[in-house]
Amino acid sequence: MKASPWYKVNQENTLLTPGLLVYPERIKKNIASMLSIAGGVERLWPHIKTHKMREVVKLQMNQGISRFKCATLSEVELLISCDVSHILLAHQPTEIKAKYFLSLQAKHPKIQFSTLVDNLDSLQLFSDLAAKENQEFSLWIDINNGMNRTGILPELAYNLYENFSGMNTIKFQGLHVYDGHIRPLNLEERVKQCNIDFKAVEDLIQKIESSGGKVSQIIAGGSPSFFPHSLRSRVILSPGTTLIWDLGYKRIWEESPFLNAAVVITRLISIPNKNIFCFDLGHKAIASEMPLPRVEILGMERAIHRGQSEEHLIIEYSAENNFKVGDLFYAIPYHICPTVAKYNKAETIIDGSKGVAWPIDGRDYHLEI
Repeated sequence: MKASPWYKVNQENTLLTPGLLVYPERIKKNIASMLSIAGGVERLWPHIKTHKMREVVKLQMNQGISRFKCATLSEVELLISCDVSHILLAHQPTEIKAKYFLSLQAKHPKIQFSTLVDNLDSLQLFSDLAAKENQEFSLWIDINNGMNRTGILPELAYNLYENFSGMNTIKFQGLHVYDGHIRPLNLEERVKQCNIDFKAVEDLIQKIESSGGKVSQIIAGGSPSFFPHSLRSRVILSPGTTLIWDLGYKRIWEESPFLNAAVVITRLISIPNKNIFCFDLGHKAIASEMPLPRVEILGMERAIHRGQSEEHLIIEYSAENNFKVGDLFYAIPYHICPTVAKYNKAETIIDGSKGVAWPIDGRDYHLEI
């Protein structure tokens, strides 16, 4: 008897679409792969922005991982509720966010809080706010080594580092480097580019330490550069998408051990013309910031994606089939992170059966301040 595909749900007639399904056993295998590549929990500081789920944090904590990165204050609060040891808000806060961050730090003294800084004005702001609240701000200097999204250029970062010494309410944690621009499909080329772009960071470290300073911690990379940075014994690694994976990164890192551990489900709602199929999988159900195709519908891998609107996905598929309106399909997004954020919960699937739904705890931006 042919085994069912890993994503297949036994009672498909109970599933409303569109919806998000996650597979805990596959997530556990991905955590094991993360630990294997990193070489141990002491080298992992995973990001939670991909999944935003308390239960996924707990699965990692069960394996000894206790330090986590996040991008929003809602995600900070999620991590507080999990009683983690370290929280790095990897998104330089503006004043009102910094005040709220300090208030959370004051309420939870057993957790070590830190965030990023990449300019003198923010450094002075954080120092003043911490002094006013009689607290200490732990900061990582955010380095721009080619991503050109946030961070200070390595050749300018030494001056920022020097200004830490005169601020009693500021603690230098180390360097933070996110190089999401490194995406060659060939692994050797990816390692090579990662090494080239990291050279300026190494020069900065040498300059700091030759002047009597110390860079005790370096957090570098995301998911595409996870393996290249794992080759540097001194670097702490912070992958995120590796936990549930997606089609975009799978195609960048084909040799990776990570498994797709989440799918979206959709139903065929109309066949308006020959070989034209319409699904209830519009912009509101899946990440849509990239050109079509934005998702791969399993069983229709060679389909041509013709268009997408708020609630509809239009596909052309000419292969022989007996599809009918109402049929359920499973799909893997190209970008899982913003796809997850579109849902309030994810249905867990264990051995083909529905389990307990996991809330997407960290998806809400709204906080009472």
